[in-house]
Amino acid sequence: MLSDNMANIKNLKIAILNDMRPNRGIFTYIYNIYLNLKKHDVYVDFYQFVADYSYSYDENFILRRGINFKIKKNTELNTLLGLNWKVFKHLDDYYDLIILSNPTLNNLGKYFDNTISIGHDLYFLFNGSKFSILKWYMKMQYKLFNFAKFIIVNSDYTKNEFVKNLNIEENKLYTVYPLLKEEIFYPTENKIKTNYGLNDDDIVLLNVASDTSPNKNVETVIKLLKKLPENYKLIRVGKNTSTLKLIKELGLEKRILLYENLKEKELAEVYRNSDIFIYPSIYEGFGLPVLEAMGSGLPVIISNRASLPEVAGQASLIFNPFDINGMKDTIIKLTKNNDMYELFKNKSIKRSKDFSSENQFNMINDAIQKFYEIK
Repeated sequence: MLSDNMANIKNLKIAILNDMRPNRGIFTYIYNIYLNLKKHDVYVDFYQFVADYSYSYDENFILRRGINFKIKKNTELNTLLGLNWKVFKHLDDYYDLIILSNPTLNNLGKYFDNTISIGHDLYFLFNGSKFSILKWYMKMQYKLFNFAKFIIVNSDYTKNEFVKNLNIEENKLYTVYPLLKEEIFYPTENKIKTNYGLNDDDIVLLNVASDTSPNKNVETVIKLLKKLPENYKLIRVGKNTSTLKLIKELGLEKRILLYENLKEKELAEVYRNSDIFIYPSIYEGFGLPVLEAMGSGLPVIISNRASLPEVAGQASLIFNPFDINGMKDTIIKLTKNNDMYELFKNKSIKRSKDFSSENQFNMINDAIQKFYEIK
């Protein structure tokens, strides 16, 4: 239970502090928590670190710019030097609870007693980066989780990773799943593929991931397409750099559509006008695109790694992330067997209902109650 003067979450003044740009999974997770708290009439303010104004932000955000550098677009510099947290100091006198959305803000835990940290994953603990200083810095930030009063994580998989690899006590961790914005991501019976320059009889695979993150395993998706018949097309949403060479080498330029930085409603339209979602990622803390695909009524093909089986459950078709032939055979079966296709489409829709705003709000409420029990 909460303390006597904080009988429930609606008696709290909450601040969410964020230094991650939009169009990232970390931002989407915490932003939707913010919207969900507001929806349930909780007093919550969202403080956003911003280095430049090239992105659009919610008009209700409280923007904070870096105070240490007067360099345009200095987000990465502030992150690497661990300076973003400094613009958020001196807020604990006004708020009952402060939620830190990103490991780069963990330093605030040294100064505030009323903080909950968010744990998304431990990617840099296991994976390299072309910027060795970034990998080193993120490992240092992960260590600061050991001093956190309480940590909300996005999946049970992530919770187990924190216990195993950071030696954090399990009672300081609580899972709060992302929510599906059902008003944005919903299924349709009428696909309009011609809007994307495709034919109505084309079979459209969809992959949503940046190829700059090796864990997304985008190359496998490209190689998979090569093994499928010519009427199978691929839509790739996300940054496309290294895979452009592979696409050209395999002669797939006319079978792949590439998009970046789609607005949320545009992305939802892409989901609805695709046929199958393919996501053979090697490492995920959660895997939000899988949830969005399920909510949009797509059968999903995922890898058997990390959090993905937890997210999709029995609704998905699960493979070794490098089993290209297995995925190819299953995709062909799905598209030739309407009963099988409808079965996994309906499984996706049913599973996505478990990630409703109400379920998430109840998890947040339970997490905050647990925080005050052990505080």
